Amino acid sequence: MRVHDVGRVEVRELSIKAVQHDTAVSPNVGSTVAEAARPGRARRTVTSPFFLVPELAGALLAGAAATLNRSADAAMLAIPAFVVGLLLVLIVVRPAYDRLRGFGPIRQAATVSACTLALALAAGWPNPRDVRTAVLATIASLLVPTLWRLMRLALRRPQETLLVGDRVAVTHLIAQWGPRAEVRIAGICLVEPDDDVEELPTSLMGFPVVGGLDTAAAWAVDNKVAMVVMAPGPVLTAYDVRRLSWALERSSVELAVAAEVHGAVPRRIQPRLLGRRLLLSVAPSRRLKVAALFKVLLDKTVAAVTLVLLAPLLLMLIVLVRRDSPGPAIFRQVRAGHRGVPFTMYKLRTMSTDAEQRLAELTELNEAPGPLFKITEDPRTTRVGRMLRALSLDELPQLVNVLKGDMSLIGPRPALPRETDDYDDWISRRLSVKPGMTGLWQVSGRSQLGWNETVRLDLDYVDNWTFAGDLAIAGRTVNAVLRRDGAS
Repeated sequence: MRVHDVGRVEVRELSIKAVQHDTAVSPNVGSTVAEAARPGRARRTVTSPFFLVPELAGALLAGAAATLNRSADAAMLAIPAFVVGLLLVLIVVRPAYDRLRGFGPIRQAATVSACTLALALAAGWPNPRDVRTAVLATIASLLVPTLWRLMRLALRRPQETLLVGDRVAVTHLIAQWGPRAEVRIAGICLVEPDDDVEELPTSLMGFPVVGGLDTAAAWAVDNKVAMVVMAPGPVLTAYDVRRLSWALERSSVELAVAAEVHGAVPRRIQPRLLGRRLLLSVAPSRRLKVAALFKVLLDKTVAAVTLVLLAPLLLMLIVLVRRDSPGPAIFRQVRAGHRGVPFTMYKLRTMSTDAEQRLAELTELNEAPGPLFKITEDPRTTRVGRMLRALSLDELPQLVNVLKGDMSLIGPRPALPRETDDYDDWISRRLSVKPGMTGLWQVSGRSQLGWNETVRLDLDYVDNWTFAGDLAIAGRTVNAVLRRDGAS
């Protein structure tokens, strides 16, 4: 045996021992890691210099804004020039895949410019005209990059993604991402233990298997995928992640590790290092009392103003319901509210008055999973009722529930008491806040959603609530109503 071959054997044995000691897994895993010790190196990807065009256009716009005031102090004009230079540096030093995607550099440059201008004002240096010129030029320099990123965000295509991991871990990711429009799984690189003598399958859950860990980097670059996602499991280790990151470091492909943290948005997660282990600290989802009080006041104010503005429309709809079929125009039904406390919810009646009595005979026609009940062509629905449901106008009387404090404008789907009887501790979490007239469940398809998806959306809302999120849901609700998305 030659000297360099002996060296390779010693290195391989040391690598296996290190993995077994650090990860406390079976010898099979160490062997797998050693075999994949040198994943195929991706060829270097040359990033086009055109990614700086938005920033340079912003610089030209800032220069044009500065020339509007030629008599301004030249020192003050240095502020927007400094902002443009700082922005270019912050973008260039970022990974290639993140240069045109994130708003981080823009926020940082804006913060630095604001602090610089504040210090200049505190020192009594500039006059108002100089300040106006500096602010105008700074805003102009950041405007074009911001608009460019917003446009890319609005027109973004599904991310081409390569999955890397064992069969179980990859299957879990496919189940979560397969139906989602923002992700397109381009291929799978399977990492299997040594004792698995079966040949690699050609596909997994309908997605092609394109190789293993040793070919993942080269395949990702050659096929121009945007991201490689590694799914942690008993076979794939931290050493594999590190080696693949080395193989991709000269490319523009993003490398990510799928973490098993469900229902928490990025703002609640903080990475930190403890004893050479990377931990993800998850912040609590508890709402501040001040924020909860402000939400209640905002709900009641908006509900009161909306009721006044829509009173003529509501009266007209009441007349239409009464003329279309016999019975009261307002339908009252007991629902489970905050912490499961029952309340009477109001809606415009969309069914015949004997709808509750006929429910038993229609049970076999139920199309909804779980405790929900839904029939696409419900024979109990009236002619006007179909129109009201299609336009979501039947829910307008719930503004009275918001005024009374039983409901919120935005929140989880209001459940029936018979549904909550079957709730476990997990699902009961959705009762920890007031139900809403609209919510994630409505803007995501409403009646087209399955029971599990409805619960997941409600729990995500409860755990990650923000005012900005409520505003986004309100805007998406208007869009969903206009498109009649999921109405039934």
